[in-house]
Amino acid sequence: MKQFKYIFFISFILLGYAFNHDHVTGPITGLKTDADSSGKRPGIIPVASPFTVEKIMNSTIALQGIAGYSKQGRPIEAFYFPGQSDKRAMVIGGVHGSELSAIEVARTLVSQLLDEEIYYSVIVVPCLFPDNASTASLQEAQIGNMANIGRYSYGEAADPNRQMPSLGKPFDKSNPYDHAGRPIEKENQLLLQLIQEFKPQRIINVHAIRTTENAGVYADPRTDSKGRAFEYQSDSSLAVEMAIHIEQNSGSAPGNRLNTTPTALYHCDPAVAKPGEIQNRNLHGSKLPGNRGFGVSLGSWAATAVHDADVETNSRQAIRLFTMEFPGNKRPSDYTGFQQRFICTERVNAYAGSIAKIFLAEKYVEE
Repeated sequence: MKQFKYIFFISFILLGYAFNHDHVTGPITGLKTDADSSGKRPGIIPVASPFTVEKIMNSTIALQGIAGYSKQGRPIEAFYFPGQSDKRAMVIGGVHGSELSAIEVARTLVSQLLDEEIYYSVIVVPCLFPDNASTASLQEAQIGNMANIGRYSYGEAADPNRQMPSLGKPFDKSNPYDHAGRPIEKENQLLLQLIQEFKPQRIINVHAIRTTENAGVYADPRTDSKGRAFEYQSDSSLAVEMAIHIEQNSGSAPGNRLNTTPTALYHCDPAVAKPGEIQNRNLHGSKLPGNRGFGVSLGSWAATAVHDADVETNSRQAIRLFTMEFPGNKRPSDYTGFQQRFICTERVNAYAGSIAKIFLAEKYVEE
């Protein structure tokens, strides 16, 4: 009898999963779009395209819309959830299309936020590169392996996470080139413009990692526009608290080393500088032919303050930028066994929950 109940429970979860997450790049279905039965909480209201900061900033209800379109014409969906303060946050998924589980975390977060009171108003972009994610999802047997199908937009493309402007410099849509002098892809231009207009105090970039022992939540050290470090303790404490939430809710965040010496520093990044000292940055990501892995990451660019003497509105404070690394690229539906699907579903919910309940809560609020 206990075994029957367990199988029924698993099947129920997976049925709900399939209903709400039918396509990795398509719209999130099953979301309520009006008040619930109690009449207390409205659902998500569609806004006319394009989804812009000007349209959403004064909204007191959740909104969804199309922020733009990919190179192949797929919609890039965006959601806005108002918080209890004037503080702002962003959540980005699908920078690497091969990391389908990361997109699933962001999509699950959208569902969770319908029933969550949050302190930060937040924009969620579940899948920034839908073309790449679609390519990955169509190669089911290759998901999560070394082929990394969908990580890059085309054969000679630079790493999408290494296409940011130079440190301390704003994004210039009239001159859209990255630190290495390469054209910034259309999808990243949309993201950079959204960040520049929304001016969030904190961002979480949701990724996935094949080396699951490095899964967890990491904080990029913040600096001024000249690269001089600010304090790191509050950033580290918030990231570690998220990792604790993940571990306490059937997730796994081994990279944060909670059982030994808790850390929020990514394993490939330079040591954290003392306040006032120059913070070294990792400008070399994946080792790719043609130096395509070289460049400024979203984490380094966002965590560095921007000073623009010519256009003051482009200037901003350093953003608290977290990189979330989910363990493995596969979504629950990519596993064949019930137990594997169940474990992955639990982990997706735990990672999404750490964003909803910790990252977007009134914790370590920026001045």
